[in-house]
Amino acid sequence: MGCPPVRSKGEQMPRTRRDVWKLGSDWDETLLWYARAVKELRRRPFVDMTSWRYLAAIHGVSEQLWRHNGYLASGETLPTTTAFQRQDKDQCQHHTWYFLPWHRGYLRAFEKIVAHAIAKLGGPADWALPYWNYNDEQNPNRLKLPPAFGSTAWPDRGTNPLFVAARYGRTGNTGKPIELDPDAVELETALTQSRFVGTAKGGSPGFGGRRAVLQHPFADDGDEGFLEHSPHDNVHGDIGGALNNVFNNRLAQGLMSNPCTAALDPIFWLHHANIDRLWEVWLKRRPSHVNPTQDAAWMQGPDGARPFVMPEPDNKTRTTFHPSEMLDTTTSSLDYVYDDIRDPFPGADRIARRMEHLRLTMPRTAEPATAKEPQVELLGANTDVVHFTGAEMTARVHLDSGASHEVLRSFQPNELAARGASEPDRIFLNLENITGSSDATSFKVYVDLKPDATPQEHPENLAGIVTLFGLNEACALDRQHGGNGLNKVLEITKVIDRFHLGGARDLNELTLRFILRHGRESDVSIGRISLYRQGQ
Repeated sequence: MGCPPVRSKGEQMPRTRRDVWKLGSDWDETLLWYARAVKELRRRPFVDMTSWRYLAAIHGVSEQLWRHNGYLASGETLPTTTAFQRQDKDQCQHHTWYFLPWHRGYLRAFEKIVAHAIAKLGGPADWALPYWNYNDEQNPNRLKLPPAFGSTAWPDRGTNPLFVAARYGRTGNTGKPIELDPDAVELETALTQSRFVGTAKGGSPGFGGRRAVLQHPFADDGDEGFLEHSPHDNVHGDIGGALNNVFNNRLAQGLMSNPCTAALDPIFWLHHANIDRLWEVWLKRRPSHVNPTQDAAWMQGPDGARPFVMPEPDNKTRTTFHPSEMLDTTTSSLDYVYDDIRDPFPGADRIARRMEHLRLTMPRTAEPATAKEPQVELLGANTDVVHFTGAEMTARVHLDSGASHEVLRSFQPNELAARGASEPDRIFLNLENITGSSDATSFKVYVDLKPDATPQEHPENLAGIVTLFGLNEACALDRQHGGNGLNKVLEITKVIDRFHLGGARDLNELTLRFILRHGRESDVSIGRISLYRQGQ
C-alpha cells in the first residue's frame, strides 16, 4: 500500500485517493458526494470558471460536437472572455513529455473545485477524487465500468449526474454494460521502461514521452510515452466507442473517444486519477526510475509558450504552474496521496523470463556495460501507404538482412557477454502518419500470424492495441500538424525473441496483420510502417 507522509502533530494530512472498487458499496459516500457536486457544477453558467463545462473545455472543446451532444443550447456560444479564448481552453497535452505533469495539475484543480462544492453542500471537508484501478488482477470486476456511472438512477432521485448517454463502449450501443478489453489495459510495457524520456525517433518513446514543444492537443514532433499509449488511449476508446459502430461519422462517437469532449464524462476524472497513480507506481518500482529533473526544458515547461494555467475554487483566481511543481503530491499545492501504489509486476523487467535466462547462462566474468544513450537504427520499412479496406488488412515490411541478423545474435548469451551488454537489442514497430476520420477507431496488431490462424488463440503474436485518440485533430489541415496524422510505437522485442528461440537465423521480412476491434469499417491509412532496433 502507499504510505502517507508523517506530519507533525496538528498538521492536516494529505487527502487520500482510493480505488473506486474498494469504497465499500456502489454508492459509497465518496461517489454520492461526487455526483452531487457534478450536479452543482452543471448548474453553473459556462462562463463561470468552476462550472462543469468550463473545466471540461480546458481539456478540449469543439462547438460542433458539444452542440450535437447537448452541451451548448441553441444560440449559445463559447465564452468570449480573453482568458478563455487565449489561455484556458484547449490546453491538454498529449504526445509530449508534458502529458503527465499537465494532467496532474488539471486533475488537482478539478479536485479542489469539486471538494469546495462538496463542502458548501455540507459534505466532508477532506473529500478526495477516487481512481479506477482496471489493472487490479485480484478484483474480478476491475474491467467493468463502476456501477454508479452506468445507471440512470441514483439515491437522490432524478437522473444520475454520473451517467452520460454518449458512452457506447465496445458494443456500439447504449444500455449495455461497458467492460474494458483486458488487452486494452496492458501495463507491463509502460511500467518496465527504464527511462521517463524517450530516445531518438524510431526507438522507445519512454515511460513519459519524447521531447516535444508545447502544442494542443497532439505534438507532431514527438511521440506519446508508453503509459499514454496503454492503458490511457485504449481506455478512452473502450469507454467512448461509437454509436451503432458507425466510425466514419464524427458526430457518432462517444464523449470519451475524443479529446474535445472527453472531460465532459464524469468517468474521465477517475480514469486520469489512475493514470496519475501509475506515474507514482513507476517511480517507486526501481531506484533508477526518475523524472527528468535535470532537464530545465521539462521542469520549467515550454520556453516562451502558452503557460499551464488552472482556475481556483473562488472563480476569481487563476494559477500558473510548471512541471517542477507537479513532482511531490504531498506538497501543500497538491496535497494528496494514493492508498495503493504497489508494484503489479514485482521483480519483473521488460522481458523478464528471457532476461533471467540470459543472466543465468551468461559467463560469470561478464560485467554490465556502462549506461549510455541507446543507439537507434532503421531495420526496414514498407514503401506504400496501407489502407484499411475491411475488418482487417495485412502488410509486409522487408528488413535489411545484415541488421536483422545482428538483432537475432544480440539475444545470444555469449554475444551479450562479448559486447559487455546487459540486455539484447530492443525492437520497435513504428506506425507513421496514421490518418482517418474517427478518434474511436481501434485495432489490434499481430506479427507473423498465419493467414488461417485465429488471432485470439495466439496472444504470443499480439504486438499491441492501437487506439486513435486524437486522430481528427492530428489530421486537420488547418491545425499545427498540417494533416500529418498520428504516430504510434509498439515494442515487439518479445516477438523477435520468440523467433530467436525458434531457431531463426535471419529475418527477411515481417508480416503484420491489423484487425479492427471496433466496428466493421474504417477509413484509416498508415503512411509508413517501419521497424527499428535500439541497442547499447
